[in-house]
Amino acid sequence: MNITTQAVSKWETNQSLPDIPLVPMLANIFETSADVLLGVDVDAKEKRIEEIVAKAREYSCKGYDKQSAEILKEGLKTYPNSYTLMQQIMSNIWSLRDEPENADKRDDMTNEVIRLGEKILAECTADSVRLGAMQILCYTYPDIGEEEKAVELANKMSPSYLSSSNLLAEIYKGTKKFDIIRSNIFNHIDSLLFDMTRNNAPLDDGSKPYSTEELIEINKKAIAFIDLMIEDGNYGFFRQHISLKHIDIAIFYARLFDYENAVENLKIAAKHSIINDEECNSDKKYTCLLLRGMEVGGVGYNTEDNDSLHQLKEMKSPAFDPIRSRADFVAIEEELKKHAKKH
Repeated sequence: MNITTQAVSKWETNQSLPDIPLVPMLANIFETSADVLLGVDVDAKEKRIEEIVAKAREYSCKGYDKQSAEILKEGLKTYPNSYTLMQQIMSNIWSLRDEPENADKRDDMTNEVIRLGEKILAECTADSVRLGAMQILCYTYPDIGEEEKAVELANKMSPSYLSSSNLLAEIYKGTKKFDIIRSNIFNHIDSLLFDMTRNNAPLDDGSKPYSTEELIEINKKAIAFIDLMIEDGNYGFFRQHISLKHIDIAIFYARLFDYENAVENLKIAAKHSIINDEECNSDKKYTCLLLRGMEVGGVGYNTEDNDSLHQLKEMKSPAFDPIRSRADFVAIEEELKKHAKKH
């Protein structure tokens, strides 16, 4: 590198430091990081980044995505080369793009997601961060007409049977194996319920695959599946699924002018919404056969509304306009208002 022994001696005795352009080359030669060469406490830095991400996630899970975004952006100012923070900001921007107040900024936000994602893929070597960036890019590329790029990235991902949770279930024995498989069952139930009730996007000819009557039956099947898996009624996290599905059923019945069934399903939804809000952040454990002993934990939300407030907002659907003044409809609203709040 054409550096004199005298210069190296001064580095070793702390009389001077290498010029900044030399640091990356030195780090490469000694197979270490620039942070280590410059005396940065890497462990403390990583711990602080983890704390920033955890705090941002806490806000995001309660629906406060704007506050989460501010926390992450401030973190990136302090640690401008943190790919972990970049990936979290990508995810945050992606979730905020479709907010009504961001309609005029959506294109810029989309471009920022792609810029961060491509920077991560070009420079970052941490697999977990790269995979997170690839996931968001797969969601985002189609928005700018780059579906082929999304397909290329998706094809680089491992198939589901090669997921870490499935592989760990094969590696571990005894209690660890049991806990991982139990967790896998939980996640598969959640994923299946989600897919069952969202699969009604228009087909190639513009038609919908299911009629309103069929959507009611699909949602009923989802609820029946929950009862099959959680046989003792200690629903935990899945109570939110039940509430949301009864709300959807009520809306579908109202569109068919079957207002008696619509109100009945709103009543059932309200019961579960209120219980779910009361059990939020409970220390209960599941008691059903498949999930027995697993902690219910805090119920996750992607909105700052609790379930009661969310249902009140859903009940403003125009489908309910013909029955809005009915005594039983008003009674459901009044009961929900007693429990409605923002997190």
